[in-house]
Amino acid sequence: MVFVLLPGTNKQGSNYDAYRPNYTDEATNEVKRMLYSDFQYDSSMTVLELGAGTGKFTQKITAKLNETVTYIATEPMSDFLKILKKNCPKVETRQCATENLPIDDGSIKCIVAAQSFHWFSTKTSLDEMHRVLAENGNVVLLWNFNDRNVDWINQLLSRIDRNRTDPCRYHGKEWKTAIDAHPGFMFVDQKIAQGQIFKGDVEFMLRHCSTHSGLQKLEEKEKEKELDEIRQILTTHPETKGKDTIEFPFFTDIYLYRKVVKSNQRI
Repeated sequence: MVFVLLPGTNKQGSNYDAYRPNYTDEATNEVKRMLYSDFQYDSSMTVLELGAGTGKFTQKITAKLNETVTYIATEPMSDFLKILKKNCPKVETRQCATENLPIDDGSIKCIVAAQSFHWFSTKTSLDEMHRVLAENGNVVLLWNFNDRNVDWINQLLSRIDRNRTDPCRYHGKEWKTAIDAHPGFMFVDQKIAQGQIFKGDVEFMLRHCSTHSGLQKLEEKEKEKELDEIRQILTTHPETKGKDTIEFPFFTDIYLYRKVVKSNQRI
């Protein structure tokens, strides 16, 4: 391999921050609309972000919210949290898992999870989310994704996907089955927004691929083998072969759910 990623698991956050796509204004504005959906704007409300990672989405959404809004960003991994604090110095952060939130009952008006809910879409996490949400509180879930109808993109992602072991990936929609089955939430809306268009050479694309969980978990030799296969796709496919700059378009899939409480209901 001719490029070197930052070595060691303690550098996963740095690699993620550098080589994952950001969020467009179109997508961020749609999230803001959903966060404020179905209730009068409250300048003193509290928004809770779950699995905030390095703060890529945190930076985008907080720039669009009123400064009087309280924004709490949670992240369980210390390396990611360190970068989150650096990227978002004015945001209140907490290191915790979604299964055990250090948040008071009913104190959160809105919850948002960007590129993360598939990691913790369990009943325990959903129960916690329901507990901390205020009545009729909103939950906005979003993911950046690629168009698999484009042949070279489908080949590249299929190569990555075969190494995945996490059971609740975004594309499999296991996360949606989980929240739809929970009695404390109802589906309200879905929108797909134009995402960022990644542009870079083959080496940049390989760095991006290396941030996917399916490759991160591999031993170094296995990871290099997989990246060589991905390089082969990028350097031989008619749509990418010989290009100094490859365009890798993203879209953002955004879902709005709302807390519901029925009489005599126990969650």
